[in-house]
Amino acid sequence: MGAGRALVVAGLVLGGLTARAEAPELHAKTRETEQLAPFGLLLDAGIPDGAGLSAALRASRSVRLEVGATHNGIRLGARAGITLLPMQGWYTPSLSLEVGHALAGDSRTVARRMADLSQPPLFSMERVGFTYASTHAGFEVGEPGRYTFFVRGGLSWIELEVPDVEDLGEPFINSLGKTGARGGRFNYMMPSAKLGLILYFG
Repeated sequence: MGAGRALVVAGLVLGGLTARAEAPELHAKTRETEQLAPFGLLLDAGIPDGAGLSAALRASRSVRLEVGATHNGIRLGARAGITLLPMQGWYTPSLSLEVGHALAGDSRTVARRMADLSQPPLFSMERVGFTYASTHAGFEVGEPGRYTFFVRGGLSWIELEVPDVEDLGEPFINSLGKTGARGGRFNYMMPSAKLGLILYFG
């Protein structure tokens, strides 16, 4: 009887030691799983950049880098950004910084919308591009390492490049508020927002 009890106690002790030895290994495997799929495909739509398709790189658990192409309904553009994620799990707030550029294109329709619709299309507006920088706060939800939905809102600073600005009509210039028209460049600030989806792989 005494020998049987001794064997039982020995078994329990060995089992406890084995469980303790396996615990760090299991924890390490869990952390490794959380770090999988650092690459992703980002699809979004918003103002001022329009629709976008970007590659996303999770540089660390709290930092994601993004670079890709956009289309604002007139011409193609390019964009790069960084997103900070202070929390881990299925929900986290976010802070994003982006810079981008939209190539010049035919924007006579846009010019007429911004100006007096009774005015004829302006030839000097046939080529217009803009550069912008945006800062957004938002939140993201999803399954870490697989997919993420996000919504963001904030402000954008835009530099509109307009050739032959001296030929523009007053209605168009007034619609921009005359906020720094120098050498064909208009600078202004506007509210901006964005929503999108990230699919992770790799």
